[in-house]
Amino acid sequence: MSEFVLDRIQAWGVTRVYGYPGDGIGEFDGALGKADRAGEGVEYIRPTHEEIAALMATAHAKFTGEVGVCVATSSPGAFHLLNGLYDAQMDNQPVVAIVGQQGLAAVGTFTQQESNLERVFADVACYVETITTPDSAGGHRGHRVPDRDAPEAAGRRRPPPTTCRR
Repeated sequence: MSEFVLDRIQAWGVTRVYGYPGDGIGEFDGALGKADRAGEGVEYIRPTHEEIAALMATAHAKFTGEVGVCVATSSPGAFHLLNGLYDAQMDNQPVVAIVGQQGLAAVGTFTQQESNLERVFADVACYVETITTPDSAGGHRGHRVPDRDAPEAAGRRRPPPTTCRR
């Protein structure tokens, strides 16, 4: 699934991704690092904190006119994106946040670092989706996330869409 999401954001013309690694987003973090090292057209920048990643993605959108992309692990890391995403929302900048989540079996159990991320991001995002299986990223509903919503938001300069992934 990580390669699918990476391919989609590259199809939008994204050349830079700002992210902070963690267990909840490890596979995608690895795919980004591998693509960066291989020179596959995406530069992966790892600041020292999730909040900085979101602020950098927002600044990228503001100063380039491109879609900004930030990445963080599950909560509490995902919570740290909020200041940058609200900055993007207030200035109508297109920013996509890709965040990790605990395994599907843990959702709703209040285990360590499990939170209702759809509820957390609902106020700041124009679109929130949790992708729970690789199949959900490739079907009609899944294609809506990476192929329609983010580019539409960029074209309208709408608040940032947010994709939550497992």
